This record gives sequence, structure tokens and C-alpha cells, in this order.
Amino acid sequence: MSLIKLIFSASLRSRFQIISVRYYSSKSKEILDSAEEVPVFSKENVFSEASEIIRNKSRLTPAHRNILRGQNPYDESMAWYHNTVKYKKRILGRYGMEALKVPAGLAWPTPEEVEDRKEYERIAYPLSIQEQLQKIKEEKKKKEEALMARQMEIAKKMAGMKQLINQVQAKIADKEMKELEAKERKKRKIEEVRQQLIAQGMMNNANLTDALSQMEKEEKKRKKEMKKQKMLERQKKMVEIVRKKLQDDNIDSEAWNENVVDSKKE
Repeated sequence: MSLIKLIFSASLRSRFQIISVRYYSSKSKEILDSAEEVPVFSKENVFSEASEIIRNKSRLTPAHRNILRGQNPYDESMAWYHNTVKYKKRILGRYGMEALKVPAGLAWPTPEEVEDRKEYERIAYPLSIQEQLQKIKEEKKKKEEALMARQMEIAKKMAGMKQLINQVQAKIADKEMKELEAKERKKRKIEEVRQQLIAQGMMNNANLTDALSQMEKEEKKRKKEMKKQKMLERQKKMVEIVRKKLQDDNIDSEAWNENVVDSKKE
């Protein structure tokens, strides 16, 4: 065996001996003599509080670490509200009975609170569950009936939609026809004025423009007179309607007066 192999085997043997001394111990706290001997692990608390602080790399406060672990943040009251019933109820709901450290009966409402709650429910919800269900059914039925009526109305209108479209198209065609007739009538009048000027030997742009402007003024005057005539006719009809209504009222008043006189005589 060479010198290098001897040195390597010696160093390896010394390493294994160091590991066994550090991590294993027998009942007599000596090095194990054989592989059949059962090692005993130390159950003592190896890590102290200082080492725990060193191992805490998160830099969280104890309260925050407890919250992260699902535990009560504080082992004792740190503020005045920690002794209130509301805070105790919250701790009980979040972290359980062990975190509360007081009887859980404080979470149950007092008789006064129960009566207040009953009074609130009696005022806020005067109807019973059966009455509320009946009311919901009635409202649902009304909504369904309204929806059905709306759908029937839409269907009825859609049935007459074709007729309505035909009426609109007829109005548009009538309007277009009237506009076309007005254009043709204007062209004919311009042609008549032009022929008259040619016959008189006065055909030029200035005379044609003057004649056309005069023709437009006469056309506007004629339309104005027609509009005025229609308005007068409408007013006459309104006067006739009012006069007839007044006559009917007078007849009714005379009959009423006669009835009053007869009743007095009796």
C-alpha cells in the first residue's frame, strides 16, 4: 500500500469519528463501539430563545408571526379594546377556543340583546316566511303577466308593421311625386316666360331673370292667399263648433231653471 493511500484512509477514518461524536451519543455519552448498539438522540432543547431570534430571518413581529401561523396575535391584552366582548368574539371566530382563554359563553347574546334583535326583526320584517313567499309569488306572477302583455302587444304591432311600412312608402312616393310635379310646373312656366320674351323680342338674361323673380313673387303671394283662406275656413269651423256648444249649454241651463221653478212650486 502506498503512502498516499494510507494518509487518505486515516483522514477519512478521523472524519467519521468526528461525525459520530457530534451527532450520536450512547447512554454513557461515549463513542459507539459497534454497529449493534442503538444510538439515543438528545431530546433536550438545543436551541435557545436567542438562537430562535437569530433564526428569524423574516423580521416579522411576534404578533405578525402568530397571525401568519393562524394563532392569537397576543398572549395578553395590549390595548383597552382587547378586553371588549366584540374583540373576544372575533378572536373566538378566527383562532378557536384555545386562543380565547376565557369561557366562550361571552359570545352568546344577553337577554336584552336578544329582545332588541327580536324587536328589530319584528319591525324590519313584519311578514312571516310564508307571507313573504306568497308575496314573492304574487310579484313574480305580476311580472310574468306584464311580460306576456308586452309580448302580445309587440306581436300585434309587428303584425301591422307591413301595413305601416306600405303607408310610409306611399307617403314618401306621394311626396316625391308632388315635388316632381312642382319641378315640372316650374320648368313649364320658365319655358312659357322664355317664349313670351322671344315673341316680344326682349329675350336676354336680365329680362329673363326679372320675369322669373316676378313669377316667384306671384307664386308666393298665391300660396300665402291660399294659406290665409284655409285659416279663415278653419276659424269659421271653430266658431260654428263653439256656437253650437253654447246653444246646447243654454238649452241645458233653461231646462235646469225650469226644473228648479217646478220644484219650488211643488
